[in-house]
Amino acid sequence: MKISRNITSVFEKNDLITVREEYPGYSFFYINFIVHQDRDIYLAMKNLSAYLVNNGLQVLIGFAFGFRSPVINDSSNELVCLIFLKHSVSSGYQIQLICTDSRNVKTIRNPGNAIIKTVNHYDCLLFFISNIQYDQLDDCYSQAYSAFKILGKILKDNTISYNNLARTWLYLHNILAWYSDLNRARTDFYTEENIFGGLIPASTGIGLDNIEDKCLSVNAFALKAKDEKGKVRMVDSPMQCDAINYKSSFSRAVEIIFKTSKKLIISGTASINDKGKTLYKNSVVNQIEHTMDVVKAILVNEKYDWDNIVRAITYFPDTQHIKHFKDYCIDRGIDTSYILSVGGTVCRDDLLFEIELDAVKPL
Repeated sequence: MKISRNITSVFEKNDLITVREEYPGYSFFYINFIVHQDRDIYLAMKNLSAYLVNNGLQVLIGFAFGFRSPVINDSSNELVCLIFLKHSVSSGYQIQLICTDSRNVKTIRNPGNAIIKTVNHYDCLLFFISNIQYDQLDDCYSQAYSAFKILGKILKDNTISYNNLARTWLYLHNILAWYSDLNRARTDFYTEENIFGGLIPASTGIGLDNIEDKCLSVNAFALKAKDEKGKVRMVDSPMQCDAINYKSSFSRAVEIIFKTSKKLIISGTASINDKGKTLYKNSVVNQIEHTMDVVKAILVNEKYDWDNIVRAITYFPDTQHIKHFKDYCIDRGIDTSYILSVGGTVCRDDLLFEIELDAVKPL
């Protein structure tokens, strides 16, 4: 396995950055596509679709930020599993894709508008689950609980153990008004399914509206392996307490052991101390520094470094603060080309920055 980066591409006057995770016979590609505000978004999406086709790439899961409506037509079927999310479009549109050139990709459609993409990876079948929503417009707790029930049904229908549900992404409408209800719904579901008795998945929970105006949209990543014992494990954060200590049911990180490589998935991480309290409430610069120290401690503890990172997303309630993150990385020689920075409300009104990331290294 090896990782290569193409960080200087400009595609039809829009920025296209690719990280390639290469194995014998196929690769995974992590693509950031940034469309500047003065560009034609419909043309850009058409060109992105053509780029995928011309390079034999299939999208496994994708995130599209800054959209008010789906920008997909008959010529862009490759992008059907994108989740379209709203935020300030002052800096344009940002898209992150996880793709592969493997010929073993299959598509499964399920209830809740979900689309599932599967692909073989050595002794595992990987499941990328996109855009779970509950169809009814009930209260937010009920929508969230029902979305988790749909996720549970998808896993059971595909005989996937909860111990192999590695990650979720939760995008919430008006997050600050009902985040406690989201945590209650998730905890109720996890309790019923005895998830607390096994692996608690990594997760990101962020305030971003979906274009369907539902309370919640859910993405997930899971796997099915011939030998499931010890395939996925929870990872502690040396500088933080377990999130479950303050009634938020996710693990700080998980690691997946494949045949020839390891994958570290770090949950959405913010400036929270080892007692679960927010640090540096009024300083985005200090919050960025502390959060990155937390992430670095996880990486170092698990023997990864910045060069192992294949994808990352940073979230800012105020997108003018993105410049402070870039300054932080420049000062420390951290490559930000593959890190997508978007607008999004963090789960507390005093949190000004959050980051999620995946890192991969050979065994």
